[in-house]
Amino acid sequence: MDFHKFFLKKFFSIKGKRDFFSFSSLVSIAGITIGVIALTVSLALFSGYYDTMKEIILGVNSHIYILKFGSETIDEEGYCGITSMLDTLEAIQAYAPFVYTEGMALRDADIAGVIVRGIDFEKEMETSDLGQFIDEGTYEKEGDFTVIGKNIAKRLHVSVGDTIKLITPMNADVTFAGMIPSSIEVEVAGIFSSGMFEFDNSLVLLPMNTAQGFLSISDQYSGISVKLQKEYIEEADVIASYIQQKLSYPYNVSNWISLNKNLFSLLKLEKWIIFIIISLIVLVAGFGLTSVLSMHILDKRKEIGILKALGTTNRDLKKIFFSRNMIIGFTGIALGLLIGLLISLLLTHTDVIKIESDVYLIEHLVVENQPIDFVFIILVAGIIIALSSYFPLRKISQLQAVSIIRISKK
Repeated sequence: MDFHKFFLKKFFSIKGKRDFFSFSSLVSIAGITIGVIALTVSLALFSGYYDTMKEIILGVNSHIYILKFGSETIDEEGYCGITSMLDTLEAIQAYAPFVYTEGMALRDADIAGVIVRGIDFEKEMETSDLGQFIDEGTYEKEGDFTVIGKNIAKRLHVSVGDTIKLITPMNADVTFAGMIPSSIEVEVAGIFSSGMFEFDNSLVLLPMNTAQGFLSISDQYSGISVKLQKEYIEEADVIASYIQQKLSYPYNVSNWISLNKNLFSLLKLEKWIIFIIISLIVLVAGFGLTSVLSMHILDKRKEIGILKALGTTNRDLKKIFFSRNMIIGFTGIALGLLIGLLISLLLTHTDVIKIESDVYLIEHLVVENQPIDFVFIILVAGIIIALSSYFPLRKISQLQAVSIIRISKK
């Protein structure tokens, strides 16, 4: 009969409910379970937030932007030269010109500060996922029209079919009466919702011809947006650097990685800081497991003395108690992962928790469980449980069989 299996079987038996099913064991399991649940849900929240931000940013924006230093524009000749070079790169999937300015949108007494972007809608749909975000109306329209973010529509109290006025001081006319800013009236043809507050609250899209006329820059562009093949997206900084070397001054090439470096670096840092802090919950549960094991060893002194008298080695006894604690610990880990996963699924498919989009930039909570997070949780929790189980075992070596039996008889 296997010596270790015999005692572990007794540990799980109904008659042995003072062990695995004892109050102290259940409290230890509960402590570890709570810690693992907190780790699972918090990491899932940060992973979901990170991926959602990345998806939205890449959905509305392109991967690479080519502009000129300062406020200089790119003329038609320069545009053709740049696109000829881009056509030679296999990493490039599509590109589109754009014009850009800041201004104000007005509707009666309502006013909103906006970013005006003039685009070729057909080409833009190839370089971004903007078409998927249009909730109302369409961009397929003739004449002077605009597609605006849903928060702008709320601030101006407009809907599809209404007319708004756009004003920009960028190319204002200088007269004896002062500076007269450029203005244009356009019909709201569509309203988009990207899910990111910053875009929905400020972005106004115009057809290229309308935007060029608005800014008085016929056949000129503010820049070129470039979309990469899917497998090259994470290498946008390297490709942008290569394009910069090819074009040199006065062109300035930026990419989505460098433009959002601070945001994504902060999210990664916060994720692992939270992981370390919440791991302290598991550490506290580990201390509880240490005290429970110490008390259990003292409670079983008589049995330990008899086993030692029968020739059982300290190593075998330590292995039994260590296995006992690891079973308790990993039961807590398994329950924590399971419950944490269920909570994550609940948060993903319901709106139980409301968030402020103007603070957290997104409108709804997104939770994503990643396999690598489970690996880290199991690894860290397992190490804590193993260490909390190891140190009390030194008491077993200090117990002398004859002394224990003599004390037990008294």
